[in-house]
Amino acid sequence: MHTLSLNKTAYPFKENRYPVLEISEKALNDNFGLIKKITGSNVKILIPVKANAYGCGISEMMPFFQKVKPEYLGVANPYEGYLVRQYGWKGKILNMGGFFDETADYFTDYDIIPSITDLWQIETLNQIAKRNDKQTEIHIKLDCGMGRIGILPEDVSAMISLLKESVNLKVTGIFTHFPSSNDIDAESNKKIMINFMEYSGKIIDTLKLVRREVVLHSANSYSVMLNPDSHLDMVRPGLCFYGYFYNTSDRDHLYAEFPFEPCLSLTANPISIRHLPQGHNISYGETCHVTDDSLSVGVLPLGYADGIPRHLSNNISFQGHPLLGRVTMDQIIIGGLTRLSDSVKLLGTGSPPLERWADLASTVSYEIMVRFGERIQRKLILDGSIT
Repeated sequence: MHTLSLNKTAYPFKENRYPVLEISEKALNDNFGLIKKITGSNVKILIPVKANAYGCGISEMMPFFQKVKPEYLGVANPYEGYLVRQYGWKGKILNMGGFFDETADYFTDYDIIPSITDLWQIETLNQIAKRNDKQTEIHIKLDCGMGRIGILPEDVSAMISLLKESVNLKVTGIFTHFPSSNDIDAESNKKIMINFMEYSGKIIDTLKLVRREVVLHSANSYSVMLNPDSHLDMVRPGLCFYGYFYNTSDRDHLYAEFPFEPCLSLTANPISIRHLPQGHNISYGETCHVTDDSLSVGVLPLGYADGIPRHLSNNISFQGHPLLGRVTMDQIIIGGLTRLSDSVKLLGTGSPPLERWADLASTVSYEIMVRFGERIQRKLILDGSIT
């Protein structure tokens, strides 16, 4: 069994004013309830906690998961599954992202369900399960059009033959993924669903599985909202569970029908207040200069190393305070702050939403979330909402 240390930032200061990312339990609970309302009580829910729970922090989120008890938590690799176990989760964990052969014994050591994404994995997992005198649950990932990982349709027959000989493996789930789930009119979504149901049926019938004991799942956040036919036995809402959409346009168009609430609030306090004279440069590259007779600025102790995109440089204001000059590795400069006691809410009430950050950075909100760094403290605000 592997012995590993937990990677969790701990601040030893009695009173710590370094940046903090607050996670609203109320928003999470409302979003979880909305997902259940959309999908119905008979559909299971897997919450993805890969990438440190989408940047929120697996350890910080665990009290919430222990309270609402989704049927599964989903991870991208065995080490993430190990962390979820170490932080106290006793329920099912599904490893969705494939694995290397040298990490395969994590699944039996920590009771993590592996996904079969390549044929060689079947013999490897069966041998480990046999050696441990166990029967290992597996889910099968079918690549019906994503082109990333998963068993291709032309390899399904070979996979079935290998599984027939692997008596220590038990198929308890089959799943796929949509490349265009945000496009309600995409023909690929319909084609993928047809192929998925066809090949899932073939697997279940040929292996003589009991249908009600096999969880079929395909829906991510946008499929939960836009494609009811994809809900099947279980859904995997990540982004909408945390309260976000791809971008501002999607939030504007979908929020009225699907009012998922942002769960994050990011606050920082100035580590320095400065009064800069007219003409003075601000930050790298001399992209910003003081135009008034004197400008009071606050220096906040976080930068692109903490997940603040450089694309925000000179392009955004927080609670009416503009970000001046370029974002640097460890600091940003905010105009109009006059006291060290001034705090600035970078996310939350009065500041641009995460989707706006994504728009300015020419990306999607997923990327912004998962890049919040380890130096930022994370706190689950119990029974609270974003302030």
